[in-house]
Amino acid sequence: MTFVYFASSNENKFLEIQSLFDVENKENKENVKILFSSPAIKEIQSDSIIEVAEDKAKKAFSIIKRPVIVEDDGLFIEELNGFPGVYSSFAFKTIGNKGILSLLGNNEKRRARFLSVFSFFDGNTIETFGGETAGHIATEIFPSGWGFDPIFKPEDEELTYGELNLQRKNDISHRSKAFRQFLKWYKLKYNHHNN
Repeated sequence: MTFVYFASSNENKFLEIQSLFDVENKENKENVKILFSSPAIKEIQSDSIIEVAEDKAKKAFSIIKRPVIVEDDGLFIEELNGFPGVYSSFAFKTIGNKGILSLLGNNEKRRARFLSVFSFFDGNTIETFGGETAGHIATEIFPSGWGFDPIFKPEDEELTYGELNLQRKNDISHRSKAFRQFLKWYKLKYNHHNN
């Protein structure tokens, strides 16, 4: 059995990943377990979501001393020149969903995309995986979900991320796309070491 720690201050992210991992694991019967850890990590300021994720992975590893994955994600709104992007967490804490809707006002152009980057670090190897989901910003805040989920409607969906059940969200989300890539790579690497 191998263990990988998911380091984050956001337990909601872990619950989504755990749910996705359980489904993937049932299908493949892998000897991998994902554990949650919440080390205090100071995030670097960078315009690159990859740089932020890789730096967090290295810092998390230095604290946990075990193979670790971290995720950094961002909501990129076309009409706001990609804002909040890498600063999504800060934007959510300061202006929230209400602030984003205020910035867009009555604008009909509301295209947006969610980008997720997972970085894995085991003390030697750093690997990074990305996933993206396109959609648009709703004109109101829907009452379910966390983060920007109550205002983000993925393409071809009537509901926001927040309104979708976890299974459906995991079918299409930026986070699940990036995590599946990581898992595929990790299983190949892991199986290679066990042959």
